[in-house]
Amino acid sequence: MYPITMDFLDPRKQKAHARRLIVGYFLIGIAILLTTTILLYRAYGYELGKNGQIIQQGLVFVSSQPNPATIYIDGKANGNTNKRIFLQAGQYTFRLARAGYRPWVRAVSVEGGSVEHFDYPFLFPTSLTSSSIRDYATQPSLVLQSPSRQYLLVASPNNFGQFDEFDLGQSTPAKVTASQTTLTIPSNVLSSSTGPQSWQLDEWSTDNAHVILQHFFEESGQSVSEYILLNRQDPTQSVNLTNTFGTNPTKLEFIDSSDYTNYYIYDQSSNTLDTATLNTPVPKTYLSDIMGFKPYSSGTLLYATTQNAPSGKVNVELQQGSTTYPIRQLAIPSGGQYLLDFTQYSGHWYIVAGTTVGSNVYVYRDPQVELQAEPAQTLAPISILKVADPSQVAFSASAQFIMGENGSMFSVYDAQNDKNYTYQKNTTPLDAPQQFATWMDGDRITYTSGGKLVVFDYDSANQQTLMPTIPGELPFFSSNYHYVYDFNSVPANGSSPAQIALNATALLAPADL
Repeated sequence: MYPITMDFLDPRKQKAHARRLIVGYFLIGIAILLTTTILLYRAYGYELGKNGQIIQQGLVFVSSQPNPATIYIDGKANGNTNKRIFLQAGQYTFRLARAGYRPWVRAVSVEGGSVEHFDYPFLFPTSLTSSSIRDYATQPSLVLQSPSRQYLLVASPNNFGQFDEFDLGQSTPAKVTASQTTLTIPSNVLSSSTGPQSWQLDEWSTDNAHVILQHFFEESGQSVSEYILLNRQDPTQSVNLTNTFGTNPTKLEFIDSSDYTNYYIYDQSSNTLDTATLNTPVPKTYLSDIMGFKPYSSGTLLYATTQNAPSGKVNVELQQGSTTYPIRQLAIPSGGQYLLDFTQYSGHWYIVAGTTVGSNVYVYRDPQVELQAEPAQTLAPISILKVADPSQVAFSASAQFIMGENGSMFSVYDAQNDKNYTYQKNTTPLDAPQQFATWMDGDRITYTSGGKLVVFDYDSANQQTLMPTIPGELPFFSSNYHYVYDFNSVPANGSSPAQIALNATALLAPADL
């Protein structure tokens, strides 16, 4: 028989065994720590370079519409969109390609440890296919698209006060044509005219049902106007706001665009801003010495006032609830207007203040937060849009970008990446009588030039020339951007006179529709 050993009772062997366990656990811990550190560093883009040095890469996310598209980096294929790519710091040329579409190309600068998102590339079809929705004898005087982009209202050239409504949410142009209905504003809502009449869009409510229109007409040989609230869902409930409030103001706007019952009433001759509601239609003075204003919601208002301002200047102030914040002073623009706008993006307030005279439009971020911390401080803008005599400022649909514009001159601020882009489209001026370019979506600018629709990215890259169109009405995009709707002239054909056609142009290749 073998002798029975009882090593577990030997204190020396117990200590040796414990030491081995401790050393083993220590080595395992070091291995886990090293592995975790390596994975963490790789997650942050660190790699071992060719020379043995550790380098930090940048991370690039790329997606596209339509998806997928092939990604080419410096001419080499690198998989499809909707992926993340680690790249060493440096300059690269990205190209996205898909059969049946024009490529999207952009120079990309990658920094070690940086994260770049390219979620916005839009590939336009190589060949554009258009379908007729409806023909009109003459160009409509007004075309309206609801904020949701679902409804298109076309003022009838033959029957003033009548609108053709099209549902752009339908899946095909044929179904859009079939969706046509007619809206008629009751005759007792509109004042009678002894001469020509016209419409002008003032403001849509975000309920997509109510829109303020300014009606221009002749009365006793005089050119006058009035404000009409068109109820798209029930035109019989449309309201003559001028008669309801007993005043004909210079400007009429919703206090909150989500509530069509409450209004700001501005009289430029007295520089007073009143409020009124459909339930309580007697105007009440709200603010005096107002030179310009921009509402956001109830209790939130940006305005320019001469009150307590030096001679020749105005104070731009932000009102939120019961608190007023001084933003900056501006010179009173001789013969010009004030450019005031503001909104929220990524949890921050962005405020724009400038005039149409000069070359500076100032951009601020969360000024109220800074002033709450230091009430006496002078605010510094986070950016200045540099455009000579800018005609407009406008936020993109996503609010990431702020555009200052004068004709084909642009200055754009990127709020997400804190970058400015200033450029001029010398070869593609706006066709008259266009006044402004507009945002196609959250990332692209569009206008009519040379009789065709022009679209380009916020930074001027990837300019595309699309279908022929007339400049009187900018094209309208469906909510999913599968189609763009525009008006174009139809030449005379034999006994048929020249007409204006409402067309739908597909922004997807036939295989993707």
